[in-house]
Amino acid sequence: MDRPLLGEELEKAFVRSCGPVLLGAKPANLFTFCGRFDENCSVCDKGCRQNQPRERNPLVEQRRKKLALLVDELDAKLSACGVRCVVLAWRPFGALVYGYRPSLVAHHIKHAPIAHDLLVRGYPIERLADRSRPLPSEMPSCNINRPIRHEEFLAPCIAHLAKRFLEQPVPHEIGYFLGYPVSDVRGFIEHEGRNFLCCGCWKVYANVRSAQYRFARYKRCTRRAIRLYNAGVSIVDLARDPTVKVA
Repeated sequence: MDRPLLGEELEKAFVRSCGPVLLGAKPANLFTFCGRFDENCSVCDKGCRQNQPRERNPLVEQRRKKLALLVDELDAKLSACGVRCVVLAWRPFGALVYGYRPSLVAHHIKHAPIAHDLLVRGYPIERLADRSRPLPSEMPSCNINRPIRHEEFLAPCIAHLAKRFLEQPVPHEIGYFLGYPVSDVRGFIEHEGRNFLCCGCWKVYANVRSAQYRFARYKRCTRRAIRLYNAGVSIVDLARDPTVKVA
């Protein structure tokens, strides 16, 4: 018998995994919401196994629709506070949920080296890379909690990122969409994940002290977000209130 999916369970997972995003310290995070969302799930019951892989199992389809609905509901709650969430990919071990602040992601990937790396990988990044057109994040009225339409810049890129997840388990450029430094993303690709200087939220290939400071800050944000949420602060208030940001 399937365990029912609950919105509260998704919220708790989001707070645990995206605390730094909620508190405005990190552009984005990607986490696994565990469950049976793929026909190839090795732990699924017999009713989830079919010999026709082209036709999605009804049980799997039902689970996906339910989680997609819960993610859409959470996205609607958080969007007015400048936080969005979407399912990027379905895997045998669960769904990959992307939580992000559009303003911060757009600000990060508009930088020329990152925009170039994304462009050569097929991302429709031209408008972001065009320095003659300022992004909303560069305008004087920008606020990370204000629902400025960064989505119009990011939506095509995130859609392409989801397609990339269909082509390979984890496309390496996901690091750019999570706010990782360009030197570390390029270093990971060049060294195939080896020969790193230190490892925390990601593998570091340059500027170790800066990376370690960020790792420590993200841990503090995560602990604080969980503590506040458990104390009764709603996830919307966590995303809305800039005073809960951790230095």
